[in-house]
Amino acid sequence: MLVCLAASMLLSTLFCPLIIALCKKFNWYDEVDPRKIHTGLIPRLGGVALFAAFIISFGIYCAFFHPYDISESWPLFAGGMLILLFGVIDDFINMRAKIKFLVQIIAALLVVTSPCYFTHMFFIEIPPLIGRVFTFFWIIGIVNAFNLIDGMDWLCGGLSFFAVLTLGFIFMLDGNDIFAMHFILCGAIFGFLVWNKPNAKIFLGDGGSQSLGYIIAASPLFYPDRGHFNFNLILVMILLCSIPITDVIAAILRRKREGRSFFSPDRGHIHHKLLNIGFTKSTAIFFLLMLQFLLCVIVLTTYFMDPFAGGILLIVAIAFVFIIFIVFHYLNRSVNMRHAGHLSEAPQKEH
Repeated sequence: MLVCLAASMLLSTLFCPLIIALCKKFNWYDEVDPRKIHTGLIPRLGGVALFAAFIISFGIYCAFFHPYDISESWPLFAGGMLILLFGVIDDFINMRAKIKFLVQIIAALLVVTSPCYFTHMFFIEIPPLIGRVFTFFWIIGIVNAFNLIDGMDWLCGGLSFFAVLTLGFIFMLDGNDIFAMHFILCGAIFGFLVWNKPNAKIFLGDGGSQSLGYIIAASPLFYPDRGHFNFNLILVMILLCSIPITDVIAAILRRKREGRSFFSPDRGHIHHKLLNIGFTKSTAIFFLLMLQFLLCVIVLTTYFMDPFAGGILLIVAIAFVFIIFIVFHYLNRSVNMRHAGHLSEAPQKEH
């Protein structure tokens, strides 16, 4: 596993400059518009380099070191490949948001029509229909949450790295073999982050951000016996994804309040607000990644606690994230009222 983790990191680090060179040759760049923070021509196919490295390395691990039985979890892999494929296509042709949403629905349906869905909420075994419906909305919600949070160098990749690493440790402590997949993926993410550090030479693109969101959302569905963490599984996953989740909830409320479509982009996300109230790009990303690191530490700490006590700590931590977002919302509004904001939310039409 360690050999394949190192290979994944190395391949990702090497693939990124190759993708950058290819994008420069064919003029494949991210569009610059009023809601974007970056300027200049930046390739947006980092997800291709990241997941090519991951698929090769994990394939080698399964083929030569530790065969993995996908007979029950193949719908999860199929859904992930669908998200990745159409995400990369979108990075080339910029598909309409509703088409992307349809692809996400198909991927989620692939999962929930299989045995891969949530079966418990806390200590209660829930009916299969409820479990499938919850899983369906969970997958679509997290995929979009990580896609929307991808608006600053290191942000989506960094949040995903800490979440995937934490899940890997949880599965390792539970004695489940799927932990190796998560550590190998962390290697690929780290290799990408080398090139995505401010000022980024390459972006994840929709293929990368949506696929990372999908893997994180689908991770607890890879095996039916979730061991010690089954009791607080939902709270654990919500906390690990709480920054993107809270940001997407705020976006929904903001766009509903303004009478706009959910699919219309703007500059009202948490990283935009931090910049608007005076954070630099570096301090904004440092703050958000350190918050994610703290949340991941809390998740791992609750593994060794009594389930009820751990659940209370998880709920408090989730509430803490919501409070942070509320505080920055009102700070941002205060700045805009006083100075008209030097980073307007710049709402745009749905594309």
